[in-house]
Amino acid sequence: MDRPLRILMVHNHYLVRGGEDVSFEAEVELLRGGGHEVETYVRENEEIQSLGKLRAAAGSIWSRQSRRKVSAILSGRKFDVMHVQNSFPLISPSVYGAARAAGVAVVQTLRNFRPLCAAAVLMREGRNCEDCVGKAVGWNGIRHRCYRGSVLGSAVVTGMNAFHRARATYGREVDRFIVASDLVRRKFVAGGFPEHRLRVKPNVMPDLPDLGAGPRKRRAIFVGRLSAEKGVRPAIEAWLRASLEIPLLVVGSGPLEDELRERARGNPAISFAGRLPIEETCRLIAESEILLLPTQCYETFGRTVLEAYAMATPVITSRGSAPGDLVSDGETGFLVNPSDAEDLAQAVKRFFSLPAIDRRELGQRGRAHYERHFGRKRNLELLTSIYLEAMGEVRLPRVA
Repeated sequence: MDRPLRILMVHNHYLVRGGEDVSFEAEVELLRGGGHEVETYVRENEEIQSLGKLRAAAGSIWSRQSRRKVSAILSGRKFDVMHVQNSFPLISPSVYGAARAAGVAVVQTLRNFRPLCAAAVLMREGRNCEDCVGKAVGWNGIRHRCYRGSVLGSAVVTGMNAFHRARATYGREVDRFIVASDLVRRKFVAGGFPEHRLRVKPNVMPDLPDLGAGPRKRRAIFVGRLSAEKGVRPAIEAWLRASLEIPLLVVGSGPLEDELRERARGNPAISFAGRLPIEETCRLIAESEILLLPTQCYETFGRTVLEAYAMATPVITSRGSAPGDLVSDGETGFLVNPSDAEDLAQAVKRFFSLPAIDRRELGQRGRAHYERHFGRKRNLELLTSIYLEAMGEVRLPRVA
C-alpha cells in the first residue's frame, strides 16, 4: 500500500505501569515514526473505584460505554485498522463489533494468557498450569481463586472467558491475532483460537545504547520483578546452597523484595539495587558477564533477554519458556530447568569456568542475533504486513 495506514490503537492501562503499557506506547511511537496515522482510545484502571465493583465486573464482560465511544471515533473518520492491545477490565471485547460495523479490520495483540486462564499466566502454586486451557468453562480457576486469590474476581474472569467462548467472539470478530512468541501461539491454538489468524511478532524494543564493548565485571545480574513467577527465589537459593562467591546483583522490586533481602542477609556475594531506569539497568547489564532469568512460568516474550543481547551479555534462562525460545543453549547462553536452584548453580559455574574469550563470544553471538531479528525496521514491516492481511479479510459491515 502506497499510503499511510490509519490505525485506532485501543488499550486499557493498568494501575501499576507494566510491560504491556510499555509495549502499547512503543508500537504507537513505532507506527507514527514510520509515517502512519495513529489515534488512541485509552481507559485507566483508576476508573474502577468510581464505577464500583459490580459495574466494573459487568463491563469487563461487555462494556457498552467503550463500544459507544469506539463507535463514535470510528464514525468520525475513515480508519483502516483497529488494533486492540489490552481490553481488560474496562474496555472488553465489545469494541470488536464496533469496528466490524464500521468495516474496519480488527487486530488483537494477546499479551498475556487471560482469555485462557483467570490468572493470565498459566501458573498456579509455583508451577505451570493448563487446567482451564480449551475448557468451555474454567471451573478450576474459580475453585483455586486464580484471580488475585478472590472467588468473586475469579468467577468474573472465568465467566468473561466462558461467555466469549460460547459466543465465538474471537473467531467471528477478530481478523488477526498477534503473539510475541511461538510458545504463546501454540498455547492459544490449544485453547481453541483459530490457528490461521495467529501471527508471531516480537515486542518492539526501544532504541538501546550499544554498551557491549566496554569492560566487564566478574558478576551475574538478575533483572525483573521480584515475584515468584520470575524465578528470583531459585536464583537466590542457587547462591546460598552452592555457596557461590561470584557476585550477584539483583535489579528490580516487587512483593518478594523484603523476603529476599532477609534471606540473603549476611551473604556478601548478593546485593540489591532496587528498581532502576532503563538506561541505568542497561549499563549494569553491559557491565555484567551474564544475565539470569530463571522464570518459573511460560512468559509471553523475553524483553529482558533481548536487552541483554543488545548489551552483548549472554543469558541463563528456563527451558520450555518464551525467554528460553530466544536462547540457543551453549551458543548465546544456557538453559536450565525451571525452579531448579541446583541446575541454575551448575550453569553459573559452567559459564564462569569458561575462558574469558569464550564467555565474551557467547555475548557477541547474542548481539548478532538481536541485530538480525529484532531491529525496529523489521518490527514495523511485520506489524504493517499483519495489518494488510487483516484488511484483506474484512467482511461486510454488520452489527454484532
